[in-house]
Amino acid sequence: MHVLFVASRPPYPPLQGDRVRAYHFLRHLVRRHRVTLVAPVTARLTPEVQAANAALAERWVPVRIPRRWWVQAALRYPFSARPLQTLLFAAPSLLRAVQALVAQHAFDLVHVQLARLGPVAEVLPPQLPRVLDFIDALSLNMARRAAREPWPQRGFFLLEARRMARYERALVQVYTQQVVTSTVDRAAIGDFPTLHVIPNGVDVDAFPFYAGPREPGLIVFTGRMGYFPNEEAAVFFATQVFPQVRRAVPHARFVIVGADPTPRVQRLARLPGVEVTGFVPRVQDYLQRAQVAVAPMRSGTGIQNKVLEAMAAGAAVVATPQALGGIAARSGEHLLVAEDAAGLAAQVVRVLQDPTLGPRLARAARAWVETHHSWARATAQLEAVYQAARQVHARAHTPGAEP
Repeated sequence: MHVLFVASRPPYPPLQGDRVRAYHFLRHLVRRHRVTLVAPVTARLTPEVQAANAALAERWVPVRIPRRWWVQAALRYPFSARPLQTLLFAAPSLLRAVQALVAQHAFDLVHVQLARLGPVAEVLPPQLPRVLDFIDALSLNMARRAAREPWPQRGFFLLEARRMARYERALVQVYTQQVVTSTVDRAAIGDFPTLHVIPNGVDVDAFPFYAGPREPGLIVFTGRMGYFPNEEAAVFFATQVFPQVRRAVPHARFVIVGADPTPRVQRLARLPGVEVTGFVPRVQDYLQRAQVAVAPMRSGTGIQNKVLEAMAAGAAVVATPQALGGIAARSGEHLLVAEDAAGLAAQVVRVLQDPTLGPRLARAARAWVETHHSWARATAQLEAVYQAARQVHARAHTPGAEP
């Protein structure tokens, strides 16, 4: 199959959730299909990054988006019915590049990533099957964030959530098949027969299981700390949960591991026992030392890769229900779950004080992710969606056939 894959940004380096998902899908797709990869680019890419992205496809087409476009798009927001994310990222230069590629090459299918690039469908010929990977319900993401923001920011996110909810439902009618990462996100968009759930995977080779000794009292939280749900979770745990843990386990340490920490996150390093690393080359090194990996998410949507990575690496996981998304692992068997500060603190203390609990959870968690969350399995599910999209389009464009 010849696939035109329109990513929301260059998949490499795979540092954010959408890039991780695109990176691993492409890594498997390119072994069996011809793939042309297109992505908007807002900054100059190093030769190393260019080469790594080119290796993910037969043809790699970065499309430069001038920063002035973002200013122009933001000015259009009050006069448009579309979400701001769509106005910002679906730039005319990207749409023209897709249109030119479709005119020059015989693609069998177009894969578009995220609702922000939904307008790509407008430049595709009607006979070309198209699949949209929502990844998560951005409308739900914005609504959850609105609940955490003060005014006037809350008003903006409520408006964005409403616009995105309408737009997501409209896109279901425009794309042949659609994909999300969890049943929670599917329910938020709607019970459409063309909307499929394909959970994220984890690269178990990149996150090998470590059964050796761990640093007593070490608690880690991983993720890009410039992302609001991660920032909020880090602040919540450091200020409301960790002090309760320290009262029971005085030697406990909380290490926040991830790129782009905001000033709010950086200030957490002033608290006793809290460390903020910023970017690290390998989060695996911290996961393999930690007794506990926490995911104290209170907003955000989709599947949290940080949870899957910690489960793969052998760190006992303590998480909120919001952090699990579409991860169907069972509390008490594969990880521990709690909703509020007191509950999270109690679960973390259990693992720190019981030398058998953490290793038991970790072994069961590793077996779970190997069975249910491999990228090879996820890509096979995506290929099945591709075939469904092609079959639907073939019937729709065959004279006399029932659509």
